[in-house]
This record gives sequence, C-alpha cells and structure tokens, in this order.
Amino acid sequence: MPFLREAWYGAAWSSELIEATPIARTLLGEPVALFRTESGSAAALLDRCPHRFAPLSRGKVKGESIECGYHGLCFSTAGACIRNPHGNGHIPSLAVVRAFPVCERHRIVWIWMGEPAEADPAGIPDFAPFDADGEFVSVFGYLHVHANYQLISDNLLDLSHGQYLHPLFSNPAGPPVMEDSPLEERRVWARFNRKSQYPNKYFQMLGFPADQLGDHRNHMRWEPPGTMLLDVGMTRVGRAPKEGLSIPTAHLLTPETETTTHYLWGMARDFRKDDQRLSDDLLRTGIDVFNNEDKPMIEAQQRAMGAETDLFKLRPALLQTDGPAIRARRMMSALVVEETAQRARPVAGPA
Repeated sequence: MPFLREAWYGAAWSSELIEATPIARTLLGEPVALFRTESGSAAALLDRCPHRFAPLSRGKVKGESIECGYHGLCFSTAGACIRNPHGNGHIPSLAVVRAFPVCERHRIVWIWMGEPAEADPAGIPDFAPFDADGEFVSVFGYLHVHANYQLISDNLLDLSHGQYLHPLFSNPAGPPVMEDSPLEERRVWARFNRKSQYPNKYFQMLGFPADQLGDHRNHMRWEPPGTMLLDVGMTRVGRAPKEGLSIPTAHLLTPETETTTHYLWGMARDFRKDDQRLSDDLLRTGIDVFNNEDKPMIEAQQRAMGAETDLFKLRPALLQTDGPAIRARRMMSALVVEETAQRARPVAGPA
C-alpha cells in the first residue's frame, strides 16, 4: 500500500539535532537530511546535492545553511543554493534542493512529506506531556525495526500481548480486559484495564505498594499515520487517575521503507521528578522491553509474512482484542485511497 503523504510524521526527537553535523534518515522511501541551524531552527532537505548528488548529510551546518561536504555549495533551509565558492560564484538554476516543512513541537521534530502548501501545524497530534515546561520529566528512545510500521501499530493497539511477551508487565490474574471505545472519524482508542488487582513488577518498580490492590489502565490513542500516546497508570481502587501514578508514553512510527520503520518512543511522568535513578531505570526498562522483546517478535512476524505488508491478504484469524488494530488499518487504507484519488484528478486550467 502506498504511504500516506499528507500527514505529519515524527522525524526525530528534538534532542537528536544537537550537533553541527546533520543526520541522515530515510523517510517514506526518500533520503532526508535533518539539521539544526545556528539560530536553533530545525530543517529538513532532500539528502542529495543537485551538483554531483552527494548526500548533504555528509556535510555540515554553516549558520542558517547546510554546506555540501563534497564541493562546498551551501543551501538554505528553503532548499535554495546561496553560495557557490567556485569560479565566478554563479549559482546554476538547477542548484535547488527539495525542502520539507518541519515543525518542532512537544520536543518532537515533525515532518510533512506531502505538498508543502497543505502542511498545517494545527494537525499535529497532542503530545503535551512531553513539553519542556517542567510539569513532566521524560526519557526518550529510538528503534530501527525491520518490519512494516503497521505491524508495530497492531502490537501497540493490542496490549494484551504484554501478559505473554513482557514478564515485567504480566499479572497472575491474567491478561487485561478490553473496553469498548466510541468510534471517531480520525482516531482509534484501545482501552485495557485491570480492576482491583495487585500491581505487576513494573508498577512495583515505580513505587506502588506490592500488597495494595489498585486499578491499572492502558489506554492507547492512535492517530494516522502512526502516532500513538499511551495513557498508562495505576491508582488505588476506585480513585481518579490524577491521584495515582501516570506514565504517558509516546510511540511514533515513521516508515523508512515498506518493511523497515523508525520507532521513536518516550516515557513521561509527573511524580518523583527529581529522582534521576528512576529516570535511568525507566530508560533501561524501555530499551530492554522494546529492543529485546517487542522488536524481535515483530521482526519475526515480518519474516514469516515475507514481502507482504497487507495483513488482510494473508487472511488472519482475528480475536476480539484485534478490533482497534483492524479499525486503524481500515482507516489508513481509506485515507490512502482518498489521497491517491485526489492526486489522480486533473488540475483545472483557466477557462
């Protein structure tokens, strides 16, 4: 299935763009050079100099521009060549690089891979817990997964797998119960709960008393093309979420190719904010769970599916807990079909 291009994707965490050297990242099959200018603005250009097609990511940032590391041509964040250090300094008309709209919000560098004129920052999903305003503290991670991004969405929208794949998250009482969620036009919810149960090892690590019954929630919000925010927490039985432990968790999936994905994840918390040891423990936990448990299983799924990325073509046996993932896949399919049809429509000329 073609990629949805008229959408905001997570290109990088803001903290990744801290050096004078750009980073290279293939997004939706296109090579992109991401960098931060001297004034602090994030920018993204096609990672190919129009002179000899050397990757611009092998160059360096010069003020508000990027300098090609091969022959020194400099390009602005808008993609125009602004300096030719050779000969009379003439800038050829073809010395232009495609620029991608970017917007930095919630400590995420968002990129728009479609028509620049359609890039409205108002459409960026809300990840407010990751703002640098002091209300929450966060840890951040990155994974490169050899699987289609929708397989990762499937995994995250059915958190019942935690009972079997993640020893830290399992519970002697069995898998969580999935609640019915209202249908929304461009959003899918997957709500899993454990009511009046003892905390698993994860919440014990966070400080919930091992002998105290509580209500544990995992409420995943999915928005196209692959941005998810998990409201995960635990309270004493019957108490409001704000009275207990909350760990909002970000999951940003950006296709590299049909069968490889950039996976940005983050964990935020509003308790024990000055506890650096807890931050270190959360980071280690995230790296261990995502790298050593989720990633190997999802990559094994993709190998078993071969080059196929359309789950429905393989006629899967479906469970009740597959409902949110199936809704998300169908929503994505409809959006891609609509976008493809719009691109195919002829542009009306003057009467």
